[in-house]
Amino acid sequence: MQQQGASQGQAEQAPKRSMVVAGIGAAVLACAITAVVMTSGTSPVAVKDQAADGTKQCRMLPREILLATTVGSGTVRLREGSYLSPPITLTAKPQSVVFPLPRPETTPVEEVITIEGNATDVVMTSPVTPWRRVFESVTGVSAFNVAWKPMKTC
Repeated sequence: MQQQGASQGQAEQAPKRSMVVAGIGAAVLACAITAVVMTSGTSPVAVKDQAADGTKQCRMLPREILLATTVGSGTVRLREGSYLSPPITLTAKPQSVVFPLPRPETTPVEEVITIEGNATDVVMTSPVTPWRRVFESVTGVSAFNVAWKPMKTC
């Protein structure tokens, strides 16, 4: 009787083993496909960025100001409309503030930006134009005008 019970137990385990082997095989196959896709150098997202006729898409550059100091210190924030930048502790290395709207397409746009905080020798520059503005001292809030020139990446 025991021999029959042992062979019956083995018969029940055989389907379970084949299911486990099939599951492991599927996992290995999925890993292999993922590895090939990741190392191929192409991505579906990159293909979608190109136009149907193969031409490059132009995109507008962001409205961006770089903040730094040469001899001063302090912390400031920039505000434009409802956007308020995170606090920026000034250093000699320029730090970027990117505003939500892109640069205009065809004609310059002038807008008021405020600088808020407490700092000395606040140097503001543009990463794409020669624009530069220096505030010797910022205490509280101060407003200034910026004329954003139209610029595209193509």
